[in-house]
Amino acid sequence: MSSLSPCLALPTQARESSCSLASSVRLFAFRATLIFSFVPVPIYINLSQIFLLLLCAIAVCWYLVRLEADIFAALFLIPLIAVSQAIGIAHSPAADKNYLTPALFLTSLLIAPAMMLLARQYPPARLYVLMPRVINWVLVFLTVECVSRLIFSPYLPATAGTDVSDTFYLYKASLFFFDSNFVGIEILCLLAIMFAFKEEMGRKRWLLAYLLLFATLSRASIAAGICQLVIYKLWRWRVWTLFGLLAAQVIAIYQLFLSYTTQGSQAIHDMDGSLASKFFILSLMTETYRRADAAQRLFGIGVGNLFNLAGIFAHNIVATFILELGIGGSLLLAVYVWILSRKCPASIYLLILPLAINGFSLVSTSMPYFFVALGLLAALRGSPHDRNATREGQTTSYELQEG
Repeated sequence: MSSLSPCLALPTQARESSCSLASSVRLFAFRATLIFSFVPVPIYINLSQIFLLLLCAIAVCWYLVRLEADIFAALFLIPLIAVSQAIGIAHSPAADKNYLTPALFLTSLLIAPAMMLLARQYPPARLYVLMPRVINWVLVFLTVECVSRLIFSPYLPATAGTDVSDTFYLYKASLFFFDSNFVGIEILCLLAIMFAFKEEMGRKRWLLAYLLLFATLSRASIAAGICQLVIYKLWRWRVWTLFGLLAAQVIAIYQLFLSYTTQGSQAIHDMDGSLASKFFILSLMTETYRRADAAQRLFGIGVGNLFNLAGIFAHNIVATFILELGIGGSLLLAVYVWILSRKCPASIYLLILPLAINGFSLVSTSMPYFFVALGLLAALRGSPHDRNATREGQTTSYELQEG
């Protein structure tokens, strides 16, 4: 199949030759948005996020007259989420307010519809040629991150400020990420894209991606990656597998939380200190929610603002949704994700589900890599299996044209 790739690219190149400048700008924006969403730099917040915002704004304005209903609906929800966050921050009882994290969150929300706009300008056959090159760059960065983390992590300030009596935690910080759990989430998003373009990936890319996932030492990310693979392999029974995995996770968390509350925190802490911290956050969440007023329950206190209120980050998908986004903000975000993923089973089963599983250990709202993957998969629509069939049909059509 890969030997036919040059043939697939020729018709697109012929169509774009009449407007080479526009096609070059579009191609640059498409690749840059993908790569910069996955590749942060130490000054990421100051420059990379601003660069992503400009790219997305240009893409949206460029194709403003071509907005489809789902893209328009997603863009319409972003200012509503912004208003919800502004109200939540205003009603937060914390003395200090964090405005940067909500701003980064809203910037990240813009990436998904912008990527949909850019990706839908190309036929699937053209994307099958472009994506392996982008994924190569991301894998190179992740390899550099992994090597630098394993070498320098024991000497970084982030590691020096934590309890590293267990050598497991000696290799969690890197030059690019505060915690390797973030790397694990990024690799899960990359794997979701790789499943969508499975026929073009090759064994070496798959082997490297999974080696990098295991090298994060993030147990939640590794477990989520295994579930992601199981879902893909059992695609025919994906609905049952989805409910089975979610039910197993809920039961396990409930039983462990019950043990945490009945036997005391020390019992769980002796078994796993990191796991105990997650249940501490859940217990803190219930107490904070009980004391919250109606406005705080509806609009939250703003993403990233739990630290200013309780001295600890949410670090958990449940606490983030209930405390930081609130009921209203959570519903708006859920509708936003549903609009972008409703026509793409791959988004639901291979992207959203793994992050939900991983979310008990760690969740972040400003995740460009998640939203760029969501937008790309939404642009493709259908399942990976459906796209393989479509691509084979397109290949046959191109071959007949060439003949």
